[in-house]
Amino acid sequence: MDNVELLFSDALGIYIPKAFAEACYRAEELSCGSEWEGATDEDIEILLAGPDHEHYWEAWDMVLQNATITIGEITFGLWQDGDLFAVNHDMPEDEAKEFFGEF
Repeated sequence: MDNVELLFSDALGIYIPKAFAEACYRAEELSCGSEWEGATDEDIEILLAGPDHEHYWEAWDMVLQNATITIGEITFGLWQDGDLFAVNHDMPEDEAKEFFGEF
């Protein structure tokens, strides 16, 4: 995995949170990696219920803020701007500016 990896396309729209929960926390074969941590069981259950759940977006916000995966010695978090990405927040500043723009 590089410093930025696309996990889910914005083509999934409001179902990105549900897809993340299914693929990265509850699937038999974890497509995003088997070591995602940081989300509570309650938040994952809410996301699995889908966007009609009254706390769907609050749960997704908590997952975006807290979910991480460590691959080798690098810890990745989540970043969403339409598409959902796994991002190494310790990436070099010039690469971060290229991806995120001025910050």
